[in-house]
Amino acid sequence: MSVALAILLGLLSLCPAIVTVDGPIIPCLIPLLLAAGLILVSAKLPPGEARHMATVVSRPFLIVAAFPAVLMIMQILPLPFLANAVWTSVSAGFPHGVAGSVSVDIGATAIALARYLSAIGTILLAAAVAINRERAEAVLLGTAAATVLISFAALIHDLFDFNFLAMREEALDCACLGVTLSAACAILVLERHETRRYKPGQSQEKLLLASLACLTAFLICAGAVAATRSGSLTFAAASGFLTLCAAVAIRRWALGRLGAAAIGVTAAVIAAALAMVAASDQDLRFAFIKKDTAAVELTQRLLSDAPFFGDGAGSFGAFLPIYQASNSGSRAAEAVTAAAKLSIEMGKATLWISVAAAAFAVFVLLRGASRRRRDWCYAGTAGACLVTLTNLAFVNVGVSGAAIALLSATIFGVGLTQSRGRVAS
Repeated sequence: MSVALAILLGLLSLCPAIVTVDGPIIPCLIPLLLAAGLILVSAKLPPGEARHMATVVSRPFLIVAAFPAVLMIMQILPLPFLANAVWTSVSAGFPHGVAGSVSVDIGATAIALARYLSAIGTILLAAAVAINRERAEAVLLGTAAATVLISFAALIHDLFDFNFLAMREEALDCACLGVTLSAACAILVLERHETRRYKPGQSQEKLLLASLACLTAFLICAGAVAATRSGSLTFAAASGFLTLCAAVAIRRWALGRLGAAAIGVTAAVIAAALAMVAASDQDLRFAFIKKDTAAVELTQRLLSDAPFFGDGAGSFGAFLPIYQASNSGSRAAEAVTAAAKLSIEMGKATLWISVAAAAFAVFVLLRGASRRRRDWCYAGTAGACLVTLTNLAFVNVGVSGAAIALLSATIFGVGLTQSRGRVAS
């Protein structure tokens, strides 16, 4: 399993390169390394850990995970009765034509399907590797280190105007995750100090050095978010951080189920109030952004014309030039938010199904964290990061990138496998 851990850490080390180097070469390495890691795990996973995997990767998880894959396969298949008749009439405007399927670009949808399956594979690999406590700690530290490097690059980019970030929005989204991950590392350091026995002098020295490292990481990530002066990004980062703080408060002060319910209800009321205020004059998918008006209007037109089953995952760039031709004021290369992009490509209902699934996953992870005596931090961190990711989907399009998908899948996999204690065989 040490080799599988090394492969997973190698995958995480690719994330800073993905957001700084523009091109398809580095993301293409992800499926290759992932396949090697999954083969090793399937061959070397001990029977006790395999039984634990079977309990955490349950049937509901597989059903929910299969839904987007089935939808993308349906978009690829030649089903003319589901295809948008508008695209058939203007098929000459597409570089590869329209094949009579839901997707206007079958190749792009196939690539999107491969990326989605890679994310599911990353969850499974991280879940298998992180069953062991020491390996879970290494994966959490590796994930946090990747977000800190990305945050440092984003901070240098914004402060000194060094134009070396190929995906700035994705880098900023990684920084939002880094705020929660660095705080989780600090919690882990404190709990390890309280539960492990060291020599008196050695214990204080290790605690001080580790605390300084966590504080530095937190300041870098928070500084990258603050440098943007974006209230939406700050709210997204703070939502995950405060969720983790609430989990810590519940455990430290023994608030119990009533205290957890009170905190959860308060957070839900605040979130609902903000959503209602933000969406009072416009669609919630555009309520938290401040971008070029022409780009927003272009995305709104695409969204209003999208059919029930969408225009095909990953195919946004294929039909964007057709809309830009009639809207010369916009030079947008992407949708303004990931929520709008998902609605356009996968259908309008898919977004709200995904939000509901994310909310349920947050509940499961936080409930698992509350039931564990030790190692609760992993599940709590995963739930807090999922809160941040859900909010980021309505802020920009960065959460659809390859790097943050890899980081998010790894965090979720670790949290999923550590949400339940493993009974020693």
